Amino acid sequence: MTLSYNLRKFRRFLSGVFAVGKWKSLKEAATFIYIVSTVFLIIVGAFLFSFISYIMGYEVFVPLHTMPRAQILTFVTIFIGMVLIDILVGTFFVWLYDKLIMMPTATIIKEISDRTEKAASAFPAEMRQLVESNPFVSVEKTGTWVDSIDTYINLAGNEKYYDETTGCFNRKYFQQVLSTMLKTEMMCDIRSSGYLRTYGDRSYAIFMIDIDHFKKINDEFGHQYGDDILALVGKTLKKIVANKGVVVRNGGEEFLLIVCLNYPESMESYAENVRAVFAHDVRITGQGAKNRPVTCSIGYTPFPLISEQPTVISVSDHVKIADQAMYLSKTCGRNTWRGIETLRAPVSKEEIDKMVESILYGESSRYLRILCP
Repeated sequence: MTLSYNLRKFRRFLSGVFAVGKWKSLKEAATFIYIVSTVFLIIVGAFLFSFISYIMGYEVFVPLHTMPRAQILTFVTIFIGMVLIDILVGTFFVWLYDKLIMMPTATIIKEISDRTEKAASAFPAEMRQLVESNPFVSVEKTGTWVDSIDTYINLAGNEKYYDETTGCFNRKYFQQVLSTMLKTEMMCDIRSSGYLRTYGDRSYAIFMIDIDHFKKINDEFGHQYGDDILALVGKTLKKIVANKGVVVRNGGEEFLLIVCLNYPESMESYAENVRAVFAHDVRITGQGAKNRPVTCSIGYTPFPLISEQPTVISVSDHVKIADQAMYLSKTCGRNTWRGIETLRAPVSKEEIDKMVESILYGESSRYLRILCP
């Protein structure tokens, strides 16, 4: 048991030694430097011994005990010299690496760790979700100092993307960061049309959510209370989405949910769950309102909308389509949802543009089906 454990430990250490540029300790770096130095000096020593033996007229590849005395002395001298050079050169380069790289890196890591903690404390736990468990981009971590820097940059950089009123990401985050993530994920996850979906297959959707009669809440109870409702909405939506996606305040009383669902989860049932939980958890209390519920109107679209041509409609146009579906929910009585389903791909770029501009045109042309409860 002990031997097996020691072997595993040794293998892990060797894997760290030969992970050049990703060393976690000076011991790993020193081992690699000494190994490289030793191998190099063995080659140089062998060449030098062979050359001197040839000059002296001796055979090279013979057993040590059959060599003439002069050749043995030559071998011993070269061996001792190479060992001393190996120790001196290896020690010098280890000292140089520690002085120029390892120690400054340790200082940087310490400073980054302190700053990361400060940056993390500035956000609620939900805001660290995209750094620690991003549902759109899976990044392999090696545990090196490079990862520490990446984590700090990602986390500290979120500050400019944070909406203080709702505790959600803001529109700038969607435009500058998340849109790129979605495009990358879409390109990595392209499937041909008509494929048979299996359990756990991912699908993406963009939900546009608008608070019903929010202006009346502001007019009746004041803007401060309106901000309290916005904060409650942000908290509720983040609780619903959890680790399945991201909540973005799109502006005013509009929110975007970018969600990753796993088959057999459906977008229709997800939209209905958002509507029901929203109406149950977001309520006006006090102010003489007697626990009055606040509702929302929802519109959504799959992403990409046209699976056969996933790149022909931009991310912003997907948002435009979801916004139109949400507006239909508004005109159909509020506190409901409308969704988009693709029937067939438009035949030209002009037809795609018309469909993006009007989902009603897309429905009449039988490109789309508008879903409702």
